[in-house]
Amino acid sequence: MASSSQKFPSSEDILAFINSHEGEIRRREIAQAFHIKGSDRIILKQMLKELVEKQAIQQRGKYYQRKDRLNLLVVKIMGVDEEGYLLCSPEIWPEHEEKPLIRVFSKSNKINTLNPEDLALVRLKDQKSLVAEFVRKLDEKTNRVMGVFEIDGEGGRLILPEKRRKVEYLIPAGQTFNAQQNDLVEAEWIQGRRGESLKITKILGSLNTPKSISLIAIHTYELPHEFSPQSIDLAEKAEVPPLGRREDLRKVPLVTIDDEDARDFDDAVWASPDPDPKNPNGWHLIVAIADVSAYVTPKDALDHEAYRRGNSVYFPDRVVPMLPEALSNNICSLKPHEDRACLAVHLWINQQGRLLRHTFTRALMRSAARLTYTKAQAAFEGHKTDLPYDIIKQVIRPLYGAYKALCSERDKRGPLDLDMPEERIYLDEKGQVSKIAPRPRLTSHRLIEEFMILANVAAAIELETRQHLCMYRVHDEPSLEKVDALREFLKGFDLSLPKGQAIRPKVFNYILEKAKESPAQAAIHQLVLRAQAQAVYSPENIGHFGLNLPRYCHFTSPIRRYADLIVHRALVEVIEKPKVQAFPYTLPQLKAIAEHISITERVAASAERETTERYVAAYLKDKIGENFMARINGVTEFAMFVTIEENGADGIIPLRLLGDDYYIYDQKKQRVVGRRKKRIYTLGDRLKVTLHEAEPLLGGLTFLPVQEKIAADHKNTRRKNRR
Repeated sequence: MASSSQKFPSSEDILAFINSHEGEIRRREIAQAFHIKGSDRIILKQMLKELVEKQAIQQRGKYYQRKDRLNLLVVKIMGVDEEGYLLCSPEIWPEHEEKPLIRVFSKSNKINTLNPEDLALVRLKDQKSLVAEFVRKLDEKTNRVMGVFEIDGEGGRLILPEKRRKVEYLIPAGQTFNAQQNDLVEAEWIQGRRGESLKITKILGSLNTPKSISLIAIHTYELPHEFSPQSIDLAEKAEVPPLGRREDLRKVPLVTIDDEDARDFDDAVWASPDPDPKNPNGWHLIVAIADVSAYVTPKDALDHEAYRRGNSVYFPDRVVPMLPEALSNNICSLKPHEDRACLAVHLWINQQGRLLRHTFTRALMRSAARLTYTKAQAAFEGHKTDLPYDIIKQVIRPLYGAYKALCSERDKRGPLDLDMPEERIYLDEKGQVSKIAPRPRLTSHRLIEEFMILANVAAAIELETRQHLCMYRVHDEPSLEKVDALREFLKGFDLSLPKGQAIRPKVFNYILEKAKESPAQAAIHQLVLRAQAQAVYSPENIGHFGLNLPRYCHFTSPIRRYADLIVHRALVEVIEKPKVQAFPYTLPQLKAIAEHISITERVAASAERETTERYVAAYLKDKIGENFMARINGVTEFAMFVTIEENGADGIIPLRLLGDDYYIYDQKKQRVVGRRKKRIYTLGDRLKVTLHEAEPLLGGLTFLPVQEKIAADHKNTRRKNRR
């Protein structure tokens, strides 16, 4: 019979389990997976027979496998991710399953003819990661499209936010819905003239208004941005629970440390020297996280909304939250001097930062202060701040002391040290971009990162030790193909990756350290990053390559990540053993959830990146004709890619616009060479450029070089480095 700790699986559970396997699977293996024994195997056999009769699965003797119903799919194009894959949504999908996002590639350039909202036929290559190959474009379009309206005579044109090329459609006179120039609109295809013209049905905003910029990504990627009345009602009725059996941490001076523009505060920290004489110079840490699971029950309206989104999405002007603001900005926000429910972990580390033991507890806390990274850093360095001396002495100094110990353990572990610069967009009171600058990286940022990593590791250890299912954050090692491609690229810079041995993070760290001597440092960092596998969620642990950890999960942000909420539910299950099951998931269900939230995370990253690019283009549009210092961070046969030193903005120099010569691409040396004048532009070169074009709708910047590059050519730089 089925194990007493698990209910008998439903047909949907069994189907999900079979669909999660690439090949055939025996009935005995299915029984083992669900702990089905004895006479219950007869019930399983009958359930499998019914699934075969319904053509949901295929059978060959005692072996079962998934039906190839997913091989060919009709999908709707939604956008493009960072790696160039099309992000698509299936048009037809089982009603009881949440629609996933499919990543589509093509071995030719056929996908360049596709636009957002187009329909395409694709062949699923990998059901586990939901990757498909483009087959052909379908003539039929969906009936709705979003773009920017441009007046043209009595009618106008709709310009789609398509980055690869300008795509526009006719809006006849009388079909403009009184839209004005640069309005962001929704339109429908006119019956009988599909593919030729549109009529506007809704005005979303104006491209001249900064706050409309993020609406482009929200509508392009169909991000859920409105909550159901039921979920809002549940959120607004939520109240902080009484102390009850919770640990009382209200007198512990826990503090939150976040960016100045942070919108939610879901983690608080505290540290103190460990008084245990057996742990000399050791530390006792507490990481307290908002107890979201106390308010969001599995399968209720809030849980449905959180699962659908998978994560919050952050734009310069707004957040598309995973949970309603009544939770994310109020009851679950660890505001100073207010009682809040939390799930906390006590962590004891030795002088070298090694985790000795930990204890998870549900608690009630009261934040002592809301700190920013800059304020915490200034206080630690002895600069004048408005913080009370008690906070500096009793909280900040011990935090940095514990961080110093954690750094020792981090250095010993040797994670991938890939610290990529990130640009921050500053908005004024009117929502206009006031400046763009690289986001600072302070010691206080790293302090919080190390505290959170330690808490996440402890959560994974706790669930493994208790032999409980866990939603891991896994990061596979790089593929051989990507490592070989990186190795060939690095040869041009006298840098080498060893062959014939396992690639570990320390090998990449050596390359990154040597790259500091190269003018192409930024490009090398970017290519090392691209060589890495994508970190994803999975209930099956393979470790985390980048962090160089054998086990890892996300525990510290349940307000904004569904994965963390699942981990919280698992921890509550093992530490409290509640009468009402807090963790109602089977392994097949966790696999399906992992696929879904891994894709929503990728969609969010694409939406955030594209919106940032549009804000940057809008900000620089008034600076066309101005000069900037830039660095070449990419070279192809069609263009050079540059990064502006002043603000980190990225743009392109199309080779076709260089009128002084015809430039030939040298892939081996990562450069272009003028055929007649022999002028050379090489990866890593520093040069002055003029802003030629800025397209806010597309998020594109085009530059032209204005003088000879400033850096010595690459050949001389390499010779100097060898000395």
